[in-house]
Amino acid sequence: MQWIERINDVINYIEEHLDREISYDKIAEISVCSVYNFQRMFSYIADKSLSEYIRNRRLTLAAFDILNSEDNIIDIAMKYGYTSHDSFTRAFQKFHGVLPSKVRTETIMLKSCPKISFQITIKGEVYMNYKIEQWPAFTISGIRKRMNTDEAFQIIPQLWETAGSDGTMQRLFELLSQADMRPAGLLGVSAGGQWGNSEEMNYYLGVTTHVDSPDCAKVIPHDSMDELSLSKATWAIFEANGSLPEAVQNIYKKFYTEWLPNSGYDLDDLPVIECYLQDNKQEVWIAIKPRD
Repeated sequence: MQWIERINDVINYIEEHLDREISYDKIAEISVCSVYNFQRMFSYIADKSLSEYIRNRRLTLAAFDILNSEDNIIDIAMKYGYTSHDSFTRAFQKFHGVLPSKVRTETIMLKSCPKISFQITIKGEVYMNYKIEQWPAFTISGIRKRMNTDEAFQIIPQLWETAGSDGTMQRLFELLSQADMRPAGLLGVSAGGQWGNSEEMNYYLGVTTHVDSPDCAKVIPHDSMDELSLSKATWAIFEANGSLPEAVQNIYKKFYTEWLPNSGYDLDDLPVIECYLQDNKQEVWIAIKPRD
């Protein structure tokens, strides 16, 4: 499948550039999607971030070089992108559990991160309920927090908890009572970052306050709230019913590994929207475009 081939082409590009600069613009070009979308996809199907995978591959090869050559350790460190002996030593010890200097003097266990290869796995035992809709431009209003992507899974639940205790959630529910619009419910949106580049993103917790439709009047948000405007697009909308966070995470994994490769669509360059409704009912909106 074309989508899987593109992912493997990215992996091959990375493999050929582990000892030199890896261009995230080139990754976007090869994958035919934004760096942010590729990073998000990779993290769900590989269970690690792309930056972590690259780091682990480099540290794996660095260990081989230390074992099998007489090159200075600092030269090996610089070969794999480290600018100082200290930064390389910290990263090496964190991954392998030993100092690089001990690799040549002691018999020790080292870790190996193999090159990843992706393929389609046809299971078919669980159906995905979805629909595809053309949806006009719309605006989300709420709170925004900038965060490191590696910490998102810890920070986002804390953000929701704080919103419930500081009055933010009450204000959002007040907006929600006035703005009966889709995407419906309380919305969680990750946007405005490149996981492998800046390592940061914006997370919005909000509600839809305007849809670009003749019969829709904008609901005015509180002055303290941020707004996120999204353009007209085609959306694949998936049911993600069940307990959180597993229900939503399962949708992402099945979307990237099963639905997208077989769909005839590519990812569009828009944030993913999680819609939290009631009674353990959720929706995941993912922008798509016809595959060339």
